[in-house]
Amino acid sequence: MQNNFTLSCREPVFEKLLADLISCAIEPGSQIQEVQAAARYGTSRTKLREAFVDLAARDFVHLQKNKGAVAAPMDAATVYSVFEARIAAEKAASALAAVRVTAEEKAALKAFAMELEQARSADDLDAFFAIDRAIHDALATFSRNPLIAAQVQLMRAHTARCWHFYKDRGLRESADFAGVTAILDAVAGGQPKEAAEAMHRHLSTYLAAFNEMLTNQFEALKWV
Repeated sequence: MQNNFTLSCREPVFEKLLADLISCAIEPGSQIQEVQAAARYGTSRTKLREAFVDLAARDFVHLQKNKGAVAAPMDAATVYSVFEARIAAEKAASALAAVRVTAEEKAALKAFAMELEQARSADDLDAFFAIDRAIHDALATFSRNPLIAAQVQLMRAHTARCWHFYKDRGLRESADFAGVTAILDAVAGGQPKEAAEAMHRHLSTYLAAFNEMLTNQFEALKWV
């Protein structure tokens, strides 16, 4: 799924920390030791603390008295909160894109559709998810609303973190070729309501995969 993500920032330490948080190289819920982290990322403790503040503002870390920065925990409530926010943001982005898309951008959407069909014919899941990420990025841009686009980008980063944490814990996803195609058709056709509804259905397929995995985990607890 969304397993490849960065958020832009001026400081390299922010990018490096974010990448490790998203990939769960820094375990959710763990304390980030300042001395070791400063050495690992080749930065000063001052710049490290500034990065912690920026990451805390985006809810990737929590700043705790006498403990410093702690990687945000990961649980079912986190997953549902992320998708609640992401679905709202991406529905708005797709609806606005349907209203504001240009002829040149429609051509780009057509190219995406052709790439999707090639990936579907080859049963290439890696290609699908790469194209899917590119489409979500494009629609956020085509919305021409930087605030919504920034929220989409942030929620996609949080989704990627959820994916990395649960991918070895029973998460099973499938490629939603039809759903993405429906989004492209609605946006290219200038249909904002249909675009928003198609986006909601598409993202709901990912949420359903998380929900199934989490439900299975809870059921397994009966036998532990």
